[in-house]
Amino acid sequence: MVLTLPMAQAIKLADPECRVVFMSQPYTTPIVKLSRFVDEIVEYDGSYYWGLIKAFRRIRPDAVVLLSPKARYAIASFFAGIPIRVGKGYRWYSFFTNRNVFEHRRTAERNEAAYNLRMLASLGIDADEELLPQLDLSILPTVSIPTQPYIVLHTQTGGSAPIWDADKWSELGSALNQTFGFPVVLTGTAFESEFLFTLCERMKHSRLDVHIQPQSDLATLCSVLSKAALVIAGSTGPGHIAAALGTPTIGLFPRATALSKERWGFRGKRAINLDATVAPRPECPQCKNCNCVSSITIGQVIDAARTLMNQ
Repeated sequence: MVLTLPMAQAIKLADPECRVVFMSQPYTTPIVKLSRFVDEIVEYDGSYYWGLIKAFRRIRPDAVVLLSPKARYAIASFFAGIPIRVGKGYRWYSFFTNRNVFEHRRTAERNEAAYNLRMLASLGIDADEELLPQLDLSILPTVSIPTQPYIVLHTQTGGSAPIWDADKWSELGSALNQTFGFPVVLTGTAFESEFLFTLCERMKHSRLDVHIQPQSDLATLCSVLSKAALVIAGSTGPGHIAAALGTPTIGLFPRATALSKERWGFRGKRAINLDATVAPRPECPQCKNCNCVSSITIGQVIDAARTLMNQ
């Protein structure tokens, strides 16, 4: 969703009178609400074709840009009678859309946000591929953090990409404390609580000032990330959120092309993306037991942190 929001700004720049409606699942709605370029949000509850068709008919758009790779969105937009349906080519269901974009994203020739923006060319909009989301921080909820300033470590990716183990995160926490003297805040979902608790206890055993901030909802997480002195994360949504909020952010990425920093790197002037230092294996990017991200050194992260903290 973060990599989609710049599209709203591009549309408004091309036609300020155009009404921009975002269809969002409930859990991502707090992110969309931060954009002043979105006129309306329609929450989609996950119901299949008939629910989608009704939602599209209620909006009654002149055009729809379909970014999800799931067939049901294209099929529902067709049966909802939307005149202009922009979709991705090379899909078995592409005949349900009438303005298809033929680009293979897996080659990672550009960032995912740039691929999204380029889809607007089908609507006659020549978008700047470097556009960043402009988010309104004033509407974020107030969150009480034990101590400030603090550094956020978002240690999990929900399975979207490989990431460090607890030993390396603990080592990084010690190095950050020695370098900057700031407490560490661990963020994550309820499903990740066991890992976070284990990591927290390990860090406390090393006499680190560490806290766990449960991710109850995205609005709260946004507030925590916006106030951080630094955020370090793997290839996952909270890293993109932090960078979009303007928080100094470091991303840790594997070398596999489909998961690389070239395609999924965090965007913004205060973001640094690091990737594996080892050479890719012959089976990359289909490596089933990819752990090349572990070759990113603590020293690399500390150097990147110094660069960002001195800006």
